[in-house]
Amino acid sequence: MAMNRRDAIGLLGVGGLTLWRASLSGEPGRSAESLVLQDRGAVIRTLLADVPPASINGAILFHEHLSIRYPLTKALAEEQGRPVPVSFSDDVDLMVEEAKAAVKDGVGCFVDGGHPDMDRDLVALTRIAKESGVHIVGSGGYYMQRNYPKDIAAKTADQIADDLVRDAKAQRLGAFGEIGQQGGVLTDDEKKMFTAVGKAQARTGLPVFTHNPYTGARVVNPPIPMDAALKQLDVLEAAGADVKHLAIGHVCCLDDVKAEIPKQLAKRGVFVGFDRVLLPIVPDAQKVTTILAFLEAGYVDQLLLSSDFANGRALKKNGGPGLAQTVTVFGPMLTKAGVSEATLRHILVDNPRRFLAVTPKM
Repeated sequence: MAMNRRDAIGLLGVGGLTLWRASLSGEPGRSAESLVLQDRGAVIRTLLADVPPASINGAILFHEHLSIRYPLTKALAEEQGRPVPVSFSDDVDLMVEEAKAAVKDGVGCFVDGGHPDMDRDLVALTRIAKESGVHIVGSGGYYMQRNYPKDIAAKTADQIADDLVRDAKAQRLGAFGEIGQQGGVLTDDEKKMFTAVGKAQARTGLPVFTHNPYTGARVVNPPIPMDAALKQLDVLEAAGADVKHLAIGHVCCLDDVKAEIPKQLAKRGVFVGFDRVLLPIVPDAQKVTTILAFLEAGYVDQLLLSSDFANGRALKKNGGPGLAQTVTVFGPMLTKAGVSEATLRHILVDNPRRFLAVTPKM
C-alpha cells in the first residue's frame, strides 16, 4: 500500500477520540489488503484458534504482557533463597476485567511477549482470552543472556531451534518474542539464540519481534551503539528468517528524531516497532516526532505500535489508562500531531495483521 506524504500525515484536527475508536472497530475484512490475506489462506495463530486476519476487529497490539513476573522469576527466587515476588498479573480475575476494558477501548488482539523465563502462564492467558473475548497470541523463545537457563550454553543453535519449533507446535504459539539482548553487543549465547530463532522462523513461518538495547537520554558506559537493531537483523536474516515477518523492537527508544535507524531497517523490509510508548526512556513527544519523520519518508506500511505493558500501576483498577493505553493515550497524540484517522487505523490494524498473518508450516 503506497501512501504519499499528504496521506501519511493527513489533516490537522480530523476527528476526536470517539470517532477514532469507531474507525478502529469498523467492518472487518473490507480493506483490499485484508481480503488478499484472507484469500491466500493466511491465519493469525491465537491461543484459541487459527483466525483469518480480517476477522480481528480492532487494534492489534504486537508486544504487551498480560502474564509476567520479571526480573525475578519463581525459579530464580527459589535458587537464591529469596521470596517469590508478586506480580500484578497473578490476579487472573483482574486481568480478565482489564482485558474486557481494553476491548471496549478498541483492542481486538494482544500479542503476549512473555516466555517461561518471565513466568508467563499460558493457562492464565488462555482463560483471559476465553473470558474477555479478546484474541491473544502466545509467544515462544528466550529473553536475554541473564534470563537463559543453564543448559542454553551447551546447546547448538539447531538444537535450540528444534526446541522452539516443538514448543510452538505443542503450545499453539503464534510468534517468537520478545527476543532480546542485555547490552550493546550480542553475547555469544545471544547471537546463538538469535540464530536459533531465525532458523525456527524459517521452519514455522511464525513472526518474530525483538527487544533491542536503546540509548534514549541515558548515560551508559560503555555506550550502546545506535546500530544494535541493525545487527540483530543481520543475524536473523543470515539464519534464513523472512523479513516480512520480523519486527525489530524498541526502536522508539533511540535518540533518533530524524528516524535514521528506523528508515534503514524499513529499507530492508522489516517492521519497525515503537513498542515502548508511554515509557519515559525518551519523551513521548520525541517519539511522535520520530514517527512523523518515518511516515514522511514513506514507510507507513512498516510501523507497529505497542506499549510493552508490564507495570501494574498503569492498570485501570489503579487509576491508569489500562492495557489499551497505546490506543487511548498514544494514538490521540499522533492524531493531534496531524496523523489522519485512516493512517492510524492502518498502523494499528492493517500492519500488525500483515506481520502476524502466516500460512503455518506446522
